[in-house]
Amino acid sequence: MQPFIVTPDEGEAVRPFGIDMRIMLTAEQTGGALAAVYAKHEPGQGPIDHVHFEQEEYFLVLEGTYEITVGDVTREVGRGALCFIPRGVVHAFRNVGTETAAMLDWSIPGGQDRYFRTIHELGAGGGFDADTIVELSRQHDTAFPAKEARE
Repeated sequence: MQPFIVTPDEGEAVRPFGIDMRIMLTAEQTGGALAAVYAKHEPGQGPIDHVHFEQEEYFLVLEGTYEITVGDVTREVGRGALCFIPRGVVHAFRNVGTETAAMLDWSIPGGQDRYFRTIHELGAGGGFDADTIVELSRQHDTAFPAKEARE
């Protein structure tokens, strides 16, 4: 592995699910240890309930206001808030503010970078359909809908 310094402007630009993201660190760059993604969310944007079984996630809120749900806990948080999501815990978030919000998202071990890149490429190619998204999500350790994951 090599040391790596990257600014948000230098990260790889992807737009999965219509969300502006920059892949800051890839699993390949960190020997699989983690991946880091800088994401901007417009008001109302954010993922529905979902779960990862093989990775933890951390969110650091950089700008704006998010409502974050992890398991049975829901909180409205702003700049500087840090969230830890253990493996197997259903979670979701959305920008509840009136302006663009931003967060840094780490996945440990790495891999979310590949998921976001795959979804971005699928959308750019016009290949978006529900069955394909569900299957690709499963291949990348993301289960939708989360209700099924709880059962």
